[in-house]
Amino acid sequence: MTGLRERKKLQTRETIAQAAADLFAQHGFESVTVDDVARVANVSRQTVFNYFPSKEQMLFDRDAEVEAALLAAVRDRPPGASPVSAFRAHTTAFWTKLGSLLSEGQLPHGFWEIVEPSPALRAYLEATFAGHARTIASQLAAERELPPDDPICHALARALCGVNAAILTCGLHRLNRGDDPQAVVSAMLVAADQAYDLLEPPT
Repeated sequence: MTGLRERKKLQTRETIAQAAADLFAQHGFESVTVDDVARVANVSRQTVFNYFPSKEQMLFDRDAEVEAALLAAVRDRPPGASPVSAFRAHTTAFWTKLGSLLSEGQLPHGFWEIVEPSPALRAYLEATFAGHARTIASQLAAERELPPDDPICHALARALCGVNAAILTCGLHRLNRGDDPQAVVSAMLVAADQAYDLLEPPT
C-alpha cells in the first residue's frame, strides 16, 4: 500500500502536470513559463523543478509508463513469440482501447494539439522515441546474450519503435484535424498490420 507521503507527492506531481498541460493548451508551450505553472498549481517554482527538471517533462510526465509498457510487451511475450508480434499486439491494443473510448464520447486529452505546433515539443517527442528504442534494444540484446551495442538488435528496436511511433503520431494528427474518430482508428489498425508485415511477413 502506498504511504501518505508517497500519495501526497504523486498528487503534487499530477497537479503540476495538469496545470502545465492546461496552460500549454491555452497559450502555447513557448509562451508559458515555469512561474506560470507554479502559480496555477499553487506551488513554488522550486517545487516545480523538484518534480520536473524541464518544461517538456511536464507534458511528457507519463513517458516512463509508456516505455515500461513497451518493454513489458517484449520482455513478457509468450514463449516462441517474436518481438514483432509483441509490438503488433501492443499497437493493436492501444488503438482498440482508444476506439472504445472514442465510441463512448471520451475524447483524449489534447496532447497532440499542444505538441504539433511546437518545434521544441516535437523534437523532445522524437528524443523520447529514440530512448524507447534504446531500451528495447538492450532487452533484445540481453535475450540473445549479445553485447548491449549489438547493431542488429538496435536496428530491429528502432524499426519496431518507429512503426509504433508513426502509427501513433499519424493517427493523432488525423484526430486533431477533425477526421472521423472511428475511421481514424480503423485506418491505423490496418496501417499497423501492414507496417509490421514489412518487418515480419505473415506465413
